[in-house]
Amino acid sequence: MASPVQWLIDADTFEGIERLEKDLRALFETVERRLSRFQEDSEAVWLNRNLGQWMSVSDVLYAALALSHRAWRLTGGLFDPRIITDLERLGYVGVEIPQGAYAKAQWLERRPRSRQVRLNAPVDFGGIGKSLAVYWGARLITRYFMAIHQPVPPMLLNAGGDMQMLGASVPEPMGWQVGVEHPVVPNQIGMVLTFPVSMAVCTSSIRIHQWSHHGKRVHHLINPLTHEPGGEGILSVTVAHHRPTWAEVWSKALFLQGATGIADFAHKRRLYAWWFTDDGKVGVTHDAWRYLTWLHPAFMI
Repeated sequence: MASPVQWLIDADTFEGIERLEKDLRALFETVERRLSRFQEDSEAVWLNRNLGQWMSVSDVLYAALALSHRAWRLTGGLFDPRIITDLERLGYVGVEIPQGAYAKAQWLERRPRSRQVRLNAPVDFGGIGKSLAVYWGARLITRYFMAIHQPVPPMLLNAGGDMQMLGASVPEPMGWQVGVEHPVVPNQIGMVLTFPVSMAVCTSSIRIHQWSHHGKRVHHLINPLTHEPGGEGILSVTVAHHRPTWAEVWSKALFLQGATGIADFAHKRRLYAWWFTDDGKVGVTHDAWRYLTWLHPAFMI
């Protein structure tokens, strides 16, 4: 996942904390080893090389496939792991896999009881793997404290901006304060969101993942309907949700609506969302206003 992992726990006991840290590290390493398209020995690469065959897969890969398929359906195809074909065409290449194209609607078949799948087109899990690791990591921490018969303390788990906050904030009494990166200037905060309740937050941004392809600037947020980089006029989108996986999914789907369509799309789905546009403005959904506590002076509402 190539992202730093940070965790904060406000606990009265440090009993077994070294084991917990070891288990968290092992979890994130396992998710990356299973889902990365940049590691020759990853399970996702292995599956992409065995298209059209029924294969038994790990629980991690099965969960990622099932979630991706559900997200594809619920977003009307805006979240689609098959964009790997377009990413590689545009020069964002992982380890070698067979060249493929978008398959028909039935790109994934599953046998839940036996954990078998038949994949009919190559897939890339991108940010969904990171958000799954954050979700599983928060559950691991929760189970750890339940096992030692301690109340589950307030906690924050952050993997490169995909974060899960549980319980009362630490140490800020007003709530968890989350700085959203400036969409253009490195190492600056664009806005601050404050959450008095448990919440997960993810941001989709093009500040880092941009490159030149045949003289044209492109980025990694591909619109599956056009097979080209999408989100015209949008610099970044942040979504808060109860689960980091769905914050990740909806941030990507919103980004691809572009500046002209994002507000209507987000409002209809009653999402907590904030976005920066390339004309120096900030958009906020109705239900998300209460969480916006500071905005960089370079931007206008």
